[in-house]
Amino acid sequence: MNDLTKIEKIELSEEQLGIAIKFLKKAGQQQYEAVALFAGQKHNSIFKVEEVILPYQTSYKLEEGLMYAVDGEELHRINQYLFENNMELIAQIHSHPREAFHSSSDDRFPIVDTFGGISIVVPDFATGPINLKYWAIYRLSINGNWDSLGIADINDLFKLI
Repeated sequence: MNDLTKIEKIELSEEQLGIAIKFLKKAGQQQYEAVALFAGQKHNSIFKVEEVILPYQTSYKLEEGLMYAVDGEELHRINQYLFENNMELIAQIHSHPREAFHSSSDDRFPIVDTFGGISIVVPDFATGPINLKYWAIYRLSINGNWDSLGIADINDLFKLI
């Protein structure tokens, strides 16, 4: 497993962020959660996002709440694509219908499961402003916990270009 714990800066364009949010918002208009992925390459302690991946997924409305699922075949396709293009995933971004938090399902079934990887949760089906400070952002620690990042950590980690 690759280790992303040494990454100190994630460079991400506003356009890339906008692509992901537009995708989440479209699913939210149907009252569904959705997920998008950020892929790219490490350059020492900097990770440069090169591509937004919008995986084929199925969204569900269950008694327990909403969820999305990306099946094994799609995950295999994504992993093969990443390998062939010398990229890896740094982050997943998904929506919640109301508040942004890391649910127990988010903890147990992440797509990005590399230590140091990022999980971003956007509230209100991504209908609010595109602004990292309004979202819940977590980083996978080497002990397997998703640690919540504060505003200062978020500002230090992300560079919007």
